[in-house]
Amino acid sequence: MRAMRWRRLVALLGVAFLHGGCIVGSALEAAKSEPTGKVHLASAALGEHDLAPRGCASGERQVFLGADFLDDGAITTRLIVEPTGAASLRFFPAGQPLTSGVLFSRAECSRFEIGLERTGWQINEIYDLRVRLDFDCRNGAGDAASGALVAEHCH
Repeated sequence: MRAMRWRRLVALLGVAFLHGGCIVGSALEAAKSEPTGKVHLASAALGEHDLAPRGCASGERQVFLGADFLDDGAITTRLIVEPTGAASLRFFPAGQPLTSGVLFSRAECSRFEIGLERTGWQINEIYDLRVRLDFDCRNGAGDAASGALVAEHCH
């Protein structure tokens, strides 16, 4: 009888250990995930850039619904979704988030498809997001941006 209890306890601890490893492994994969895709930006104010973001930050960090796609230094691509459901894209110098940059509303885009959903994970009290963008925009000032970006884990 005692041997049977001992085997059950060992089996239970083994299952708990295996499940713990799955959770930790999945969280590490989420933390290491990089966005895929590219963006071409042509702007009088910001110049011409081919962007390949290497990081994604949830808008919750800056108290907005959306996400920032972080390039290796030059320009940040920001998806903004307002409480009304209106969405826009904003490009600005990475180290200067308060500069005006370039803004495109959905109406200025011939293609503007977005996906923004929670993955169910929460990292440091920030919800992890799955973000998808596919756009081709041109504003009245002659600025243009086009591209497609996907981040399976953005936090």
